[in-house]
Amino acid sequence: MQKDEKVETMLDQMSVAFSDEDVKNQPELREMIFNYAQELTKTQNTGLVATKMVKSLVQYYWITKTQLPEAAIELHHQIKRDATVYDGIAMSAMLLPVWF
Repeated sequence: MQKDEKVETMLDQMSVAFSDEDVKNQPELREMIFNYAQELTKTQNTGLVATKMVKSLVQYYWITKTQLPEAAIELHHQIKRDATVYDGIAMSAMLLPVWF
């Protein structure tokens, strides 16, 4: 998949979550999704935005102690793979000097 296609797909996924009625009832969560959509539009870096957003969604859940809306959980599942790949590459790059 081309980078532009990945960006468009991720923006579409974020838009679905942003438009969900349950997400609209949680303004902080809605603002978080909106801010990450803006960052993705500006940077075009799906991996970085995915890893930041996955961590922010989990942190939001821990702080609020409320169940995330189904749309936010679905978004988390959709971007989790990209976040994990990005984290793995970042960790490998940091550990490379230690290994050799």
